[in-house]
Amino acid sequence: MDFIRRACISIWAKKGKSLLMLILLFVLCSLVFAGFAIQSATEKSTDIARKKLGGDVTLNLNMDKLMKEMEAGKQPDEVPILKIEDIEKVKNLKQVASHQYVVDASAAKVDKGPIKSPKKDDSEGGGQIAMASGSDGKTPDMPDFMISGTNSTDGVAKFKNGKEKIVSGKGITDKDKGNIAVIEKRFADQNKLKVGDKFKLKEMKTGKPIEFTVQGIYTSSEATGSQQFPVDFMEPANKIYVPIDAAMPFTHDGSLTSATYTMTDPQLINTFKKEAIKISNVDKDFYKWDANDEAYKKMITPIQNVASFANVIVVITALAGGLILALLVLLSIRERRFEMGVLLSLGENKTKLIGQFLVEVIIIGMIAFSVACFTSQPIGQAVTNQMLAKEVEQAKDDEADPSQSGAMVTSFAGSGEEDKPKGEAIDSVNVDISRQDMVEVGGIGLLVVIVATLLPCLFIIRLQPKMILSKND
Repeated sequence: MDFIRRACISIWAKKGKSLLMLILLFVLCSLVFAGFAIQSATEKSTDIARKKLGGDVTLNLNMDKLMKEMEAGKQPDEVPILKIEDIEKVKNLKQVASHQYVVDASAAKVDKGPIKSPKKDDSEGGGQIAMASGSDGKTPDMPDFMISGTNSTDGVAKFKNGKEKIVSGKGITDKDKGNIAVIEKRFADQNKLKVGDKFKLKEMKTGKPIEFTVQGIYTSSEATGSQQFPVDFMEPANKIYVPIDAAMPFTHDGSLTSATYTMTDPQLINTFKKEAIKISNVDKDFYKWDANDEAYKKMITPIQNVASFANVIVVITALAGGLILALLVLLSIRERRFEMGVLLSLGENKTKLIGQFLVEVIIIGMIAFSVACFTSQPIGQAVTNQMLAKEVEQAKDDEADPSQSGAMVTSFAGSGEEDKPKGEAIDSVNVDISRQDMVEVGGIGLLVVIVATLLPCLFIIRLQPKMILSKND
């Protein structure tokens, strides 16, 4: 073990070179630490982003594609019907915690009148309706109510976020079938309806009246007149929830509007989408599985860009640091040829001589690694904050003129864009140095040290003591 003692003496004797190598290895460890810490923080942030947006995947019309085809002057083909039978197997996938079917339809009044929408002047958009409909602002066969078919009111977005609440009776569940209805309190009060009462709605196509029994009454936080256009059936108080089978006669073609599946874990979304596409029988050209991906991408794009840059830092630092370290070791060996020649002439093993150089670098590397463990967190946090601020600013600039084609898609049942969780770009992450990061950085650092030290030492193996001493003379 004498070569270890010589390594320690050499480090102390050559303080200048040892300090230079210490600084190099400290920078190498710090940057690699920062890279791994940023990657870990990014993974945690993407998990948080997905959980914040929720674990819902919705199957609905791909309106973006249809709008682009129309803008290009292409006439879209007839949209195929979305039937429950086509997607019935999807709800049984192991990733699914619950499912929500939605049917959007409309109906006309028979014996109970709707809540009237306050008229608006032209400056508020009402004039557009009048121009399109006639001078009196009325449209022939305009519906009075919006019908929202659902298999569970508890799964409707507005009920989940508290905008709508059951105040009397009960909501709709998977077990409910037939002509039952959940109506809004303002509509119920105006028409003196209570739970158990009956009222009629008229189909828009045939004019056939259908009788419904009030099963529940709910309140909506949306005020009368809150809609952009002054149309009665768009008033929040005129929205009536019914079971899926009861809503079908009021639709144009008997098609579901959308189907939403809530995951047991938001991280299972991608796996679910792949399996759902395989087992469902829907036209992929018209329908898409939407997991609020646009908002998700918006949230994580800045930190993903930072993580990509961190990966580059790790690779470049490891390569450049290894090359510089190898050069320093090579220069050190060339300067110590006489020392090597004397030791070899005294019978020292070449392996131990190489081991001495390796121990010197490892000892200095251990000191650098220990210091970097304490300083890398603030360094990584500062680097991350700086890069992330630039990425977020760039994301805001790119968003200045966004495409609004998707904003037109709004479901009467409350599952439209306005009820989806909004995705704001993540503008801060907490960089922490974990034990796993230490192990990985230590492993990379040790590998770099060994390779960068052994390569310059290879020429020692092929030299003889006499040759080394003669060259020194």
